[in-house]
Amino acid sequence: MKMTLFLTALLSAVLLDASYATTKLPGAETEWQVIDRAVAVVNNRPILESTLNRRFARVRRHKAIANNRLAFEKSRLLDAMIDEQLVVQKAADDSIIVSDEKINGNVEKIMERMKIGTLDDFKKRVVAREGISWEEYREEMRVQLIKEQVMSISIGISPPSEKDATDWYNKNKDKLGFQVNIKHILLRPRNDSMAEEKRINELAKEIAARAQAGESFENLARRYSQDPVSAGKGGDLSWVLLAELDPYFASQVYQMGRIGQVSGPIRSSYGYHVVKFFGRRVTPFDAVRDRILQLLYHQNLDMQFSRWIAQRRRESEVKIYLQEYVKVPGR
Repeated sequence: MKMTLFLTALLSAVLLDASYATTKLPGAETEWQVIDRAVAVVNNRPILESTLNRRFARVRRHKAIANNRLAFEKSRLLDAMIDEQLVVQKAADDSIIVSDEKINGNVEKIMERMKIGTLDDFKKRVVAREGISWEEYREEMRVQLIKEQVMSISIGISPPSEKDATDWYNKNKDKLGFQVNIKHILLRPRNDSMAEEKRINELAKEIAARAQAGESFENLARRYSQDPVSAGKGGDLSWVLLAELDPYFASQVYQMGRIGQVSGPIRSSYGYHVVKFFGRRVTPFDAVRDRILQLLYHQNLDMQFSRWIAQRRRESEVKIYLQEYVKVPGR
C-alpha cells in the first residue's frame, strides 16, 4: 500500500505539475530537460522547487543567514510548507473555504489599524516590504485564515480573557515603544523622474517654511496634502504607533521633541511629508489591546497547532526529496 502511494505521488509530481519539458537541440533528437522538480510530496500533492526557492529568497530579504545555516533554514521553510499543505488538505476534507470577501474584510481591518487610506497605498507597502505580488500576499492570508478555521473546528481554541491581556501588557509595556501625536502634509511625485522629485521636494520646502513662519498648518494640509484620510482633518493623524509608520519616516519623527515643531521635508515610500509634532508617550493599553488579544490567541493557536500537525504528519504520506534537507529530531 505504501509503495503504491509512493509511486502515485512520484508520478503526480512529474506528470500532473509539468515538472519536466522537452527542448530540441541542433543536430540531436528531442531530449528531456529538467525545468522544475518536486522537493516534497504530501499525500500525492507536490511542493515544487521553484516555489520553495521563491519563498526562501523572501526569507533572505528580511533575515541575514550565514552560509553554514542556509541548508538548515531552507529545510525549516520546507517543513513549514509541508505543514501548510497538510492544513489546506484538511480544510478541503472538511469543506472549509475562505472567501474573497473575508480576505477583503481582513485587509480593511489591517488598513484601519495602520491608518492607511487607500488600497493602492497598502498594496505598494506590501509589495515593497514583502517582495511579493499582491496576489501572493492574499493567498498567504487565505492560508492563515484557513489554518485558524481548521484549528477552531479541530481543537476549539478559547479566546484569551481581558485579564490575560492586561497582565501581558503590564509585563511588556516597556517593550512596546512609543506613540506620537502628529499632523502631516503628504505630497506625491507624479512619476519617477528627477525633475518631478525636485519639484515636489521644493514644494515641500516651501510649505514647511510657510508653516514654520506661522501660517496655519491645518489650512496648508487641507490645500496641499494628498493623504485622503487626514487632509480633510487638517493633516491630523492623532496618536500613532511609531512601529506602524514607514521606517525612515518614523526615525525622523522620533527625533522631533518640541511641541509645535514643524519638520523639513521627510521622504518615505509614500512621497514627501511635512510634519507637525504634538507629543510622545508610552503606548497605552487601549491602543494595543486588540493586538495583544490577537497575539495571545495566536500563541495558543501555535502551541495547539504544533501538537495537531505532529499527529497529522504521522497519519500522512510525506516524502522529502530536497537534496540538502536537514532533518530535525522528532519530525
